[in-house]
Amino acid sequence: MKVVRFIAGIRYFVLIPVIGLAIAACALFIKGGVDLVRFMGELITGMAEAGPEASIIVEIVETVHLFLVGTVLFLTSIGLYQLFIQPLPLPGWLEINDIEELELNLVGLTIVVLGVNFLSIIFEPQETNLAVYGIGYALPIAALAYFMKVRSNMSKGSGKGERLTSLVEAASEGGDSSWLTNKKRD
Repeated sequence: MKVVRFIAGIRYFVLIPVIGLAIAACALFIKGGVDLVRFMGELITGMAEAGPEASIIVEIVETVHLFLVGTVLFLTSIGLYQLFIQPLPLPGWLEINDIEELELNLVGLTIVVLGVNFLSIIFEPQETNLAVYGIGYALPIAALAYFMKVRSNMSKGSGKGERLTSLVEAASEGGDSSWLTNKKRD
């Protein structure tokens, strides 16, 4: 019985990332708020750099990006708490039922981070080869988007056979998959 209680008690170690992620989310909310107020103040008083409209848009997008990252960290904190400690009385859209939902949130965040970083590079006045950066950013975004699609299709199936079928279907949408379904074991 002591072993069972010990193993059940280990789940409370999840409070470490729950609290850490919540604090990090709050820090990003505060930083984003301060940046937004500062930027809007500079814009109103005319102290902002005289530059193209695109640089203003990039500054605002980067600030909104801080809020989005903070939101995902907060949702991850709530999700870990719900999965390991106890369910919370939250609206349906905030409920996390399995670890896959947290993974998809993190992958989605990574895609947004890469997109915002590339947007900043595009509008910075520098002499760089944007094609190299574009490919460097496009490949992980495409791979992560594919992962999200496959993972989403896998979670739609309720049984083990349906999940395997979904994986085969997801993998085969881009080409011939006869080798996946017709392969015989030796």
